[in-house]
Amino acid sequence: MTNKGQCRLSPGLLVIKKFILNSAQKGNLDITAWLVWFLECMNRAILSFNLLLEKIMVKERFWKTFARTRLNDRQAKVINRLLDAGPKGFTGGLKNKKYMGMAHTSRATAQRELADLVQKGILIKLPGGGRSSSYDLDWRKCSE
Repeated sequence: MTNKGQCRLSPGLLVIKKFILNSAQKGNLDITAWLVWFLECMNRAILSFNLLLEKIMVKERFWKTFARTRLNDRQAKVINRLLDAGPKGFTGGLKNKKYMGMAHTSRATAQRELADLVQKGILIKLPGGGRSSSYDLDWRKCSE
């Protein structure tokens, strides 16, 4: 708890304060190199935050688009994993075996639930087929 009238400095500001005080004690107040480093760090943090914000917005648009679509908990869990991974986040797409592992379900249930998600327009079947069918979210519906 701080005393009334005092403000607490964040750890980052404490580093700045310490650097400036050390520089002043050495008679050197040129902090150009440090400012360049700090601004580069800040720029990386902003870019990283923008990427995170874009992922959040994609997820929000998806769930808003499919708000009235009935899904079971397993389907919602797998969809969230796909959304978190982003486009091309699942190498080779979502296959029945991956769905089984993520949803902790049988092969037959995974096949039914994948087919249901395709029928509802949430997943699209990727080129190929047979036993190696793979799926991905219809990412176009996340950008509408």
